[in-house]
Formats: sequence, C-alpha cells, structure tokens
Amino acid sequence: MSKRVAVITLGCAKNSVDSEHIQGSLLEKAIEVCEDPRNADYIIINTCGFIEAAKQESIDTILEAIALKDKNNLKKIIVTGCLAQRYYDELAREIPEVDMLVGIAGEWDIAAMIASDELASIAPNTVSRDFASYPARKLTGHPFAYLQIADGCDNWCAYCAIPLIRGRFKSKPLEKVLEEARMLDESGVVELNLIAQDTGRYGYDLYGRLRLHDLLRALTGFSNIRWIRLLYLQPPHINDELIEAIRANQLILPYLDIPFQHASPRILMAMNRTGADSDFLAQIAWLRTAIPGVVLRSSVIVGFPGETEDDFRQLADFVEQAQLDHLGIFEYSQEEGTAAASIAGHLPREIITERYHQLTALQDSIDEERNKGRIGQTVDVLVEAEIEPGLFEGRSYRQAPEIDGLIRFRTIAGAKADAQTQTPAIGDIVPVTLDEFDGCDHHGRLISGPGK
Repeated sequence: MSKRVAVITLGCAKNSVDSEHIQGSLLEKAIEVCEDPRNADYIIINTCGFIEAAKQESIDTILEAIALKDKNNLKKIIVTGCLAQRYYDELAREIPEVDMLVGIAGEWDIAAMIASDELASIAPNTVSRDFASYPARKLTGHPFAYLQIADGCDNWCAYCAIPLIRGRFKSKPLEKVLEEARMLDESGVVELNLIAQDTGRYGYDLYGRLRLHDLLRALTGFSNIRWIRLLYLQPPHINDELIEAIRANQLILPYLDIPFQHASPRILMAMNRTGADSDFLAQIAWLRTAIPGVVLRSSVIVGFPGETEDDFRQLADFVEQAQLDHLGIFEYSQEEGTAAASIAGHLPREIITERYHQLTALQDSIDEERNKGRIGQTVDVLVEAEIEPGLFEGRSYRQAPEIDGLIRFRTIAGAKADAQTQTPAIGDIVPVTLDEFDGCDHHGRLISGPGK
C-alpha cells in the first residue's frame, strides 16, 4: 500500500523551497504527496523559529497535527525546519507525541526513513548543506517560483537569530544557479524570484567578490521566464555594477527589496547595522533616478531595546520622507541567544505595540495615496488564479508574491467585449486597467487577451 505524506510549510520563502525539495525527495522514493493532512499517513511540518509569533504558530500547527492521530496512533508526525533546528531538545522533551524531529541538515534523509519504515530523529549538528546534493523540487504549480541563491548569514544583526539557525552565509555556485533557473524555465515558470538572507552578498564567500551582477547578466535566453525579481538586498551591497546589470537585462524587474530596519543611527549601531536616515534617503533618491519606475520595498523594526521617543520619531519621519511603495513593520521580539536579548533598555510590550500601530497608520496613509494615484492606469498582470468564472487575480511587477497584495480583474462580457479579448490562462501576462484600490488590493478590467 502506497504511503501518503502531507507537507505543511510555515515561515519564509526559503522554507517553501526546502519543502519543495523535501517533496521532491519523497517522489523520488515513489512516496505519494497529498495536500490534506487528514488523508496522510505521515505529516511533515517544516517549521519557522525566527520570532516569537512564528514559533507560536509552529507549536500550534504541531499540536493540531497531533490531534489528527487516531486512537491507534497510526499517523506519524515529523517536525523539521528552523524550530526543530533551534529548539530540538525542548521539543523532544515537551512534545513527545512527535514521532521524529529532524534538524535542517537532515531534511533530505526523511524520505528514505519513511520508505524504510524506520523513523529516527536526527539531532541538529550542522546546518551546512551541499547544494550539489539537494534533491529535485516538486513545484507548486504557481506561475512563479523562488530560486535560492544562498543560505545562512554573516551579518549578525543584534536582533536576529538566523545565523544561529541557518549558519554562516553560503552561496550556491553560479553554474548551479543557472542550471536550476533553466529547470524552472523548462517547467513553465514565468516569474523567478531570487532569494537569500543577504542576496546582495552573493558570491563573496566562493569567489572573493560580490557576483550578483554577474549572475543577473547570465540569466537570459529563457523560453518561459519573463520576470526576474530581486528580494532582500542589504543597503551596503547595492552598487553601480548591480544597477548596471539590472538595467542591462530586460527580464530584471525594477523592483528592489531593501531592509533598512531603522533610521536612527544610534539604534542602527545598537542593531550592529550601518547607515542612517540621511544615507538611506540618498540611496532611495539615487535608485529612483537610476532605475525609472523602480518599486521599493523595505522592512523596519519598532521597539528595539533603548529606542527613545526621539528615535521612533526619526524613524517615522524617515518613513514619511521615503514614500516607500511597500513596507513591512515588525515589533521587536526578544530572541534567545541574540546580542539584543541581553542588553539593557527593553521596552514594555504596550509601548512597542503602540509604536507599531502609529507607524502602520502612517504607512497605510502613504499606501492609500500612492495607490489611488494609479487608478486609471493600465498595467501588465501575471495571472495566478481564476477565482470564479470571469474573475481572475494576479500581480503586476510592482507586487512580489505573497507579500504585496493582488490585482483582481474581470473580463469584459457581452457586447462590450473587444474582438481581441480572450479568456486568460494561468501564467499569461495581460493588460489590466485599474479601477479601484481597497486598501490592500487593486480591482480592474482585462483590456485584451494574453500578451506575447
């Protein structure tokens, strides 16, 4: 009887890629991958352990999976990912109902153990994985895919546990990245999203110099890929060579994700980061001149230990002046083992939450103003789903998958329909006129059929 396995993925895009590799390894062992955990013999939970809220979501998901076990305990629960890597001993002690705990480096061994019916926990001893040994990926079927070009991080920001979980920064060899990009292209992927904890640092550990610009110049000659997006570029790694490479390759979208994290130089120094609001505003102005139409996303943290009212006001003033297209705002989370966990000046949670709401309200007003100014424009939209007959959703180049909202649009029906209008398919890129913004998503009308 065939074994059925459901994989539940929590956390970031890096975890999503890992889950695709896990599912690929299952298929290589002729193990069926199913969507519904209730119908599975094994449930693999790929957890997140980055901040407190993510850890709680992971714990809740584990407990929900355990509740699906029947009285004979035939269903097996396997927990892997960042939470298992970081809290292996605690999970083993506190949740004994989990049948197997696996650190990140052991994820590719899960399929073989399921195939042999010999489950054994694999304690985390290292997070270094050889990119050459990664199993094949089972893609999601979306028209977009993530391409991980590196793992780990060497920055050691004071608030961040990623180096503790994922280890030192390690680039995927350039030829391996290009090979994977060609595989994704042959699989029908239309949008390629390059990801890492520190994408701009790509190549430094392997080649002794930054090589993201070389990679971008080499990502050409595809049959299906039409959009390539850069996510998570640290401010110091954005240079003239990178900008020239973006402008030289028409597939590279004018979209940059740059985590500034704060604006006060005092707080940035305490975070073990560099820069200040004036540096970031100058960089933003330069990018908007160098890359016409560029969309800028960033992330910031409020309530870092020692953040005063003046520091917070400096951050709010920066957000007002920067007029960013997208901004992720996060409340500081005290994480064990990080430098910030033991420093003085931790703020009461109610102050952190209040500052979070203040900054969110400010960015919401910026979003409302900037997006209402786009009403009436016609934009190219990558079609991702048909919600109901005649109603579709997708994204323009201005929106990264899963984080920046959507564009929902209808086809033109009846006598008003243009002769060129066709029903779009998933993966088509079509022109859509924007009619409305609801505070999160745009709504519009299909103007014509799929583009070339």
